[in-house]
Amino acid sequence: MILLAGGLGFSTYLEFRDESQTAFSDTPEAVDVSEDGLTVHFIDVGQGDSELIVIGGQTMLIDAGETEYGDTVVSYIQNLGITKLDYIIATHPHSDHIGGLPAVIENFEIGRVITPKLPLDMIPTTRVYENFIDAVADSGGKLTEAVAGDEYTLSEANFTVLSPDSGSDFSDLNDWSVVIRLVYGKTAWVFTGDAEKPAETAIVDSGRELRADILKVGHHGSSNSSTADFLAKVTPRWAVIEVGVDNSYNHPTEAALERLSEYAGRIFRTDIEGNIVLNSDGKVIKVVDG
Repeated sequence: MILLAGGLGFSTYLEFRDESQTAFSDTPEAVDVSEDGLTVHFIDVGQGDSELIVIGGQTMLIDAGETEYGDTVVSYIQNLGITKLDYIIATHPHSDHIGGLPAVIENFEIGRVITPKLPLDMIPTTRVYENFIDAVADSGGKLTEAVAGDEYTLSEANFTVLSPDSGSDFSDLNDWSVVIRLVYGKTAWVFTGDAEKPAETAIVDSGRELRADILKVGHHGSSNSSTADFLAKVTPRWAVIEVGVDNSYNHPTEAALERLSEYAGRIFRTDIEGNIVLNSDGKVIKVVDG
């Protein structure tokens, strides 16, 4: 596996909650992301989402941007020497999240594919969604329904599905997004797809553990995501927004940024920084210059 992080971190910054909790550092330090702990790659796919998680020889990909970004995601993963994806999470069937997945599925050995089970009247009839379903079928794989409370193991890490719940009745596909909480050592991460207020409220009301050090911000920083109640439960120390340059939606919105700034000491944005790579040894989360 290529040693992507032979480079350095960014500026000088170090913050501690207390001795028993996570430390954050972008003090310059080389990190071997192929072998050292948990590495999360927030891949720049414009106005879309794609996150690659690597730990102990196992991998998980969450979304892959629009169709035209499929080759970008494939090349990124191949350049890390990865040949198998143990999990793929297709958060919800919007093209900016699943469009690139057929290319990924065609180019790698695929394990479990997790996606929401939608009500019949909400199942898309788009070519993008059909291509995704066909790619999974052609690979010999099967879809696994995302159900809140289900737990999975990814090498030395584990993740829990926070949403959707089996009784969900959301009216917007964004709120059907698969939301997970990933834990490695003392570090925790929440990935939200495009979940907005209805889904966030349901997650908060569920009483499930939400605290996380890193938050992948919902719906590219829309005004209806990252609600005050949700953030008060997550209390993220860093936040990552995957968003396109000069996008027509005006994402991220000032309202979302203002709410996030009450908690997050640093807000990363792919429209400004491109690919973002964070590494955790289970205690310290570092920025990696990939």
